[in-house]
Order: sequence, then C-alpha cells, then structure tokens
Amino acid sequence: MLKRIIPTGKSFRSISNFRKLESNILIRNSIDHSLKVRKTSDLLVPQLLQRRLIHQSTFENVKKLTDVKEASNELTKNKLVTKESLLSQASSLPERLMIRLKWLLIKNNRPFNIDEISAFISWILLSHLLWIILGTTTFVSLLFLALNSIFAKELVCKTTGKIMNWYLKPFDFEIKFEDSISPDYSNGVLKCEKIKIYSEKNGVDLSIDSLKVSLSFKKWQSLKGLFDNVEITGMSGTLDYYKIKLLQLNENYELNNVKIMDSTVFLKTNSTKVKFSIYNCQLTTLRIKWLLLDFLNNGYVNGAINNSSLFTVHKRQHNLAYVGDIEDDLSPWKRITRLRLDRLDLETIGLINSDQNKQFNWIKDGKLDLIADIMPPANNDDMNNTSKYVVIDVRLQFNELQARLPVELPQNLAKEPIILMDELKPIITYVNNLRNNQKEVAPICFRIVKDLKSESSILDQLSMEIYIEFLKIVNDYQHQEKIKNLKQWSNTVAQQLLLVGLGAMA
Repeated sequence: MLKRIIPTGKSFRSISNFRKLESNILIRNSIDHSLKVRKTSDLLVPQLLQRRLIHQSTFENVKKLTDVKEASNELTKNKLVTKESLLSQASSLPERLMIRLKWLLIKNNRPFNIDEISAFISWILLSHLLWIILGTTTFVSLLFLALNSIFAKELVCKTTGKIMNWYLKPFDFEIKFEDSISPDYSNGVLKCEKIKIYSEKNGVDLSIDSLKVSLSFKKWQSLKGLFDNVEITGMSGTLDYYKIKLLQLNENYELNNVKIMDSTVFLKTNSTKVKFSIYNCQLTTLRIKWLLLDFLNNGYVNGAINNSSLFTVHKRQHNLAYVGDIEDDLSPWKRITRLRLDRLDLETIGLINSDQNKQFNWIKDGKLDLIADIMPPANNDDMNNTSKYVVIDVRLQFNELQARLPVELPQNLAKEPIILMDELKPIITYVNNLRNNQKEVAPICFRIVKDLKSESSILDQLSMEIYIEFLKIVNDYQHQEKIKNLKQWSNTVAQQLLLVGLGAMA
C-alpha cells in the first residue's frame, strides 16, 4: 500500500521524513475509514429501528391472533361441554348430584369461587330468616321432623317438655309430653299427643289427647304469644275455680282461632265439683284482656253440665228477616248471644246448700231452665267510645221447686242480707203451695244493665232481680187468691141467700 502511495523516483533526505509521511498517511486512512463507518451506521440505525418496530407489531398481532384463537377454542370447548356429557362421565351418585347442583347454580362444573360461596351463604341465611318469620309453623314442623329422624321420639318429647317448663317457670306450670310431636302437613299445624299440664299453685290438672297448634313469629315478636291457632281434642281433668281466678296472665296474649272438642273438665269449688262436658267449642278470636267479651261476641259452644243439663252459647237467630231496621235497632251491639240451659239441677251446681253461695239458701230442691240474650259491646273500642254496658234479657223457669225456712237470711257475696224474713215467708209459702198442687212457678223475666266498669258482682244483681220478680209474682198470686176467695165467699153467700129466700117463699 505504501508502494502505491509513495511516488517512484523521488528521494527522501532522511528516514524521519519518511516516517512522518507514513504516519500522516495512516491518520488519513483512519479518518477516511471512520467517516465511512459513520456513514454506514447512519444508514443502518433507521433500518434497525424500522425492523424492530415491524417485529414488535408482528409479535402483537401474533399475540392477538393467539388470544382470539384461545377464546375461540374456549367457546368451542364450552359448546361441547354439556350437562349430559358431564353426567355420562360421572362414576357415582354423589358426583352426579354435585354436577347437577353446579349446573343449576353456575352452569359449569368448575369449583366455586369466594364470591359465589359468600352469595350462597347470604342467600341461605336470609331465606331461612324469611322462612322463620313467614312460615314459623312449617319451619318448626320440619325441625321436629328432622329431630324425630335423628333422635328417639321419647328424647325429643322430654327435651321439649323441659324447654316449655323453663319458659313457664314464672307461672309454676309443669308440662309433660308423653307421645310424639310431629307435623301435620295436610292442615299446616304441629300435632302433639298425650300431654299433661299440672300446677298445684294454680289449681290445674289436665291431660290432653291431641293438641294441634300453628305458630306465629310475628305475634311472638309483638308480645302477643307464639301460638296462633289452637285445636284441643280429648281434654280431661280438674280446675280449681278460686285458684284459677288468681292466675296472672299476659293481657296482650291473643289467639286467632280456638277449637275444643270432646272434652270433660271438673270445675272445683270449696264445696262442690261440677262436671262440664264440652262437645264443640269454637272461638274465632280470644284475647286475655277481653276474654268474656270475645267469648260472647265470637263464640259457639254446646255441651252438658253433670251429664243432665244441656247448654248452648250461640248467636241468636231472628224470627223475621234480618232487615236494615233490625240492624239499626241492635246498634251499638253488633251481635246478640243466646245462652240456654235446660233442666239445670240447682243442688248439684252448688247454688243451694252451699257455704259460699247463700243467695238462695231457702231452696231445698229444684231445676231451672234459663234463656239469656246477652248484648255485649263488640270490642274494646266500642266499649270505650259508644257503650260501657252489657244488656242481658233473662227468662227463668223454675221446675219442681221445693222451699224451706232458712236458718239465716239470704246474703250476697258481701255477706249483706238481700231480703227480709217477712218478705221471704210469702215466697216460701207460694212455692210449696204450687208444689203441693203440682203446679210450676210462673216464668220470671227481667232485664239487667251491667256497667262493665262497676265493681259490683253480676251474680248479686241477678239475685236481686230474681227476688224482686218473685215478690211481684207472690203479690199477684196473693191478689188473685183474694179475688178467688172473695168470689167463692160471694157465691157461697148468694147461694145461702137464695136457699133462705126459697125456703121463706115455700
């Protein structure tokens, strides 16, 4: 290369000049080479950048195509996976059930994720809470069905009795379930059989063959009791009248429907024990606060007392059509309830010869027919706003009545005399004369208007009205007897005068 550059035929003066020339040539060549390389790099850099962008774009396009392909494969896979194909691959019954459950919930056979599990738990809790509120009876029925399936029925009954006894501990009641507690789906109730209820403090000793109840969470939440409807069949036992009166119950407690059938209860007092047989009793509403009013306004009862006297309580039927005028006449009483007693034995019910009831201690024996039309206020709103009174139309018919002179005067519940002895003696004479002549006492009819806020006893008011009517009947009887005797005396005198006159003419 140096040979080309150095001119031929030219001499150099020294070696130093030659080397200087050589270094200059080398520098020039390196500069030229650098310039060439720079030019080449300036041309290659845009090309490399362009190629890199093209490669990156190609990679992204390929990735997109890959995602689309995977999505397409996934769609194709989902289209191919069906419930039938999954069920055909299952090898056991639990696996098939799980596939059916998952397919129903998420339309897939993959495992549940956290969101789905939390949604299922929330749905189960809310649905059970709603079920307890709206279908309390059904919920408790299924609960007892499950308990009876897992445990022995005797254990379930015993445990239920302990829970009830703990709940009723303030009232001193003891409840024992001797048979099964099972749901009755046909009637939508909970059925209990062979129940015993006992309380020495409250004077209760009852046994029930069958008890059907429906429950209400809404009523229980509003402090109106858990039971909604109650049906009792085959109740028997004893109730102490004076102890039951002292029993304090929740005044807000309510029942929407009460039925009692084929039951017999002995009502015990200090000196007597009266047997009440209830054939059929139906109450559409029963509130503890308005117990008597609800019984008179919504009740229907028929039965017998001591197996000899039939009684009924029902809505009175009108002889004429129930037109608007009659309905207006009944205002503010929306219903007239009729109480009827047939051939009631006065001695067996303790109305006579009793240490507690001395209102009619002069009656020795007899029977009574009673018809009472009772007009109570329709409800507590009517009682507070429109009518504070109960009106009772009473008709009494004494049969086979026998009287005697008492040791002491008749007394009311406050131990005060009701009638004087001078007034009582004519009544006793009247009654015994009719019995000797095989005649019955005339019917006694009167009306009682009872203020519900008054503290006086309605039995004392009834006794007073009976004595007033008795005195009226005796006065009428004595007046008629005087007229009869006067007529008889007049006839006798007239006959004697006629005989004397005929004898004088002869």
